[in-house]
Amino acid sequence: MKIARAPLIWVTRPQPGADRTAAALRQAGYAPLVLPLTEIRACTPDLPPESITDVDALAITSANALRHAPTRLIESLKDRPLYAVGDATVAEARQLGFSDVISAQGAVDDLAALIRKRERPRARILYLAGRERIGDLEGKLTAGGLRCHVIEAYSAHIVSYPTQSIRDAINGRMVDAVLFHSALSAHGFADTVLPKMAQLFENTLYFSMSRRVADTLPSSLHPRTNIADTPNEQALLAAVKAALSTSAI
Repeated sequence: MKIARAPLIWVTRPQPGADRTAAALRQAGYAPLVLPLTEIRACTPDLPPESITDVDALAITSANALRHAPTRLIESLKDRPLYAVGDATVAEARQLGFSDVISAQGAVDDLAALIRKRERPRARILYLAGRERIGDLEGKLTAGGLRCHVIEAYSAHIVSYPTQSIRDAINGRMVDAVLFHSALSAHGFADTVLPKMAQLFENTLYFSMSRRVADTLPSSLHPRTNIADTPNEQALLAAVKAALSTSAI
């Protein structure tokens, strides 16, 4: 699709990731609309002594776990190997002072395989996670002969806006695309936005991080929904570029 203006793309992911996605879109010639439909809140986990002293390695599937974990826990574990699902989480870990950081560069299955390959049998893995999680990393590690202890560091919540606030943010423009990094943001859009103003999105394209995220959207939107080849932001933005040309700008 060629558009004679910068295509307007709604970024629904929470901060601080929303601003990073917006910057990448802007650099590629798009006009981002940053209006997160989810927010991340810290949990207050119980920290038994063994969670700090008897840990061989850490497993992380989201940078949010590092941002919201108790500071004393992070400080006490910086000398342990840290296994991350992707490069964005690796960057966050290194910024916090972890030096032995390894990326699976994939999804939960890839992370589990990496940890099983590198750690000795019965090694104790601390999984810093969200309250809602997918992929059953702890189950895969346990099945592979490792001991896994989960600490829930954060939770995700839908953000709802008054209808007029959304209209004001769009400011009479056509929304060419909406990006969904998570099933929760897609759920928030389907439940809190679409029923109130479906007419504004009659020609909008949708881009989701995975099939699971796409399946959260109403079936009526599936013909206009594009799914990233792999569940990461690079692939998501590649899907946007393939579908929405900026060459006419």
